Amino acid sequence: MKRETKLCHYGQPGLPGPANPPVVRASTILHQTLESYKARKTARESDDSVLSYGRRGTTTAHALMEAIADLEGGEGAWLYPTGVAAISAVLMALLRPGDHFLLVDTIFAATRTFCDDVLAEFGVRYDLFPSDATDLTPYIRPETRLVFVESPGSQTFEVMDLPALCKSAHDHGLTVVADNTYASGWLYQPLALGCDVSVIAGTKYLGGHADVMMGAASATGEAAQKIRAGAIVTGQTLAPDEAYATLRGMRTLSLRLERHETNALQLARWLEGRTEVARVLHPALPAHPGHALWARDASGSNGLFSVAFVPGFDAGALADRLRLFYVGSSWGGFESLVMPIAPARDRASLRGLPEDSQILRFHAGLEHIDDLIEDLQTAFDALSESQ
Repeated sequence: MKRETKLCHYGQPGLPGPANPPVVRASTILHQTLESYKARKTARESDDSVLSYGRRGTTTAHALMEAIADLEGGEGAWLYPTGVAAISAVLMALLRPGDHFLLVDTIFAATRTFCDDVLAEFGVRYDLFPSDATDLTPYIRPETRLVFVESPGSQTFEVMDLPALCKSAHDHGLTVVADNTYASGWLYQPLALGCDVSVIAGTKYLGGHADVMMGAASATGEAAQKIRAGAIVTGQTLAPDEAYATLRGMRTLSLRLERHETNALQLARWLEGRTEVARVLHPALPAHPGHALWARDASGSNGLFSVAFVPGFDAGALADRLRLFYVGSSWGGFESLVMPIAPARDRASLRGLPEDSQILRFHAGLEHIDDLIEDLQTAFDALSESQ
């Protein structure tokens, strides 16, 4: 069955029945006999779909877990209240005091903050490595246990050679975790490319309507066992309303991403022609340094891209003059967004960009492309007239 068809039928109950699984809110699950109660407790140890107690999720969350596991190609998937919660839970499940791990230099800033502010307190250390590395040997210590990657990279969209990197990591006995929020399980398949764990902030494209906070981790092998055990012992789950909204959003995931991709590429190409623009950062553009890897491993792109302006251009003033691009720190919803970014603050290196260039990150929403381009044109014109 094709993936597009699966999206339409994940979690559907038997017929006759509703098109979407109902929202089941429950803490206590009632039994008539002690034998039934004990049987459920035994069954849940090997089957996450068993309804036993609200802390393990209800049938609404179970349907979403099965859907994400299938979408990502994992042996299982576990749900969390936010994407950062999923990232932190995975790292806590896989690392122990005294361990060392590797973190790609282009990682989401909040991930690095968790490593600095929390893991360090437990005696877990990390080193950064560049996104173009494929041989991890120079960075590995005897106590290295894990590699955390993100491709395309956060904010500036560097593309990693995941098959080559995963081979190097596995040759050294390391677990590979990927932040797959950009692709949201649809455009990019880290587990198929060799990673052991894929983490998604479903707050973005899975929900798709700017009204859900959630995270998910899908995994294979020993990593899956450890993440599952960690989720159970720490009581990690997702409320049924959020699970329902995410699963409902997934029905249109492929269609929405097609529109996001089309709009973003047209905007990126239009901006490439502006004299105010030094460089557009988008992996689907042929000039992007990682374009060949992206074309090999990905099935498409989303609505995100960043624009580095020529030195001296006031990018903030441009953002303030936009009317259809709202300022907001998330993305993946139906709306267009813009926000200033300063990736150099969080990177050991930032190659290929002017040092004093101001950068804006755009998210192309589902509006008509003509209106989005007109909004940009009007903002550029107003800024030019004011100078």
